[in-house]
Amino acid sequence: MEDTMTVSDGSYKLEVFRDEFAETPRKWDNLGKMVCWHRRYNLGDKHEYEDPQAFQESEEYKNAFVILPLYLYDHSGITMSNTDFGDRWDSGQVGYIFVTKEKAEQEFGGNLDESLKQRIMETLIAETRTYDNYLQGDCFGFKISDEAGEELDNCGGFFGDDLNDVLHDMRDQTSDEYSGLFTKMEHHSSAYAAMM
Repeated sequence: MEDTMTVSDGSYKLEVFRDEFAETPRKWDNLGKMVCWHRRYNLGDKHEYEDPQAFQESEEYKNAFVILPLYLYDHSGITMSNTDFGDRWDSGQVGYIFVTKEKAEQEFGGNLDESLKQRIMETLIAETRTYDNYLQGDCFGFKISDEAGEELDNCGGFFGDDLNDVLHDMRDQTSDEYSGLFTKMEHHSSAYAAMM
């Protein structure tokens, strides 16, 4: 597996690399709160609940507008999902991701209907997927330099398991002047498929 891919157009060079220093997405301004318990890993958001039972007896749990389970698969690396992995030896539920009624009202106004519930559920699933990308190391950055090697632009913290989507997000964060480099990178499918 390649950790860095490089393309050049004669004037500029684009390097896309695994971002080993990416910040956990749980430090971002997330809609959901992630509470987890695991004997070896510190997962999700900080919380004061000693165990799942203490959480299930809490006001946050009782006032949850949307709550989804979090499952962890732990075998030669870890991965997280909102659905069970179906492996009784290497996986199991490790917590919840949820939004309280108060948080939903604060973020979306007072109409807490089924449509909003579905929208929040999709957001929580997306937050779980992004956190899973972080756990699996699917975090990337880029650097653009000129022919002399002078760095012109760089950015990290792009999460995803589809490098086409990651490259699109990167392209959106830089000058249109460098757009061709990202297009060229996309066309090297064998190179970036090895990175995934």
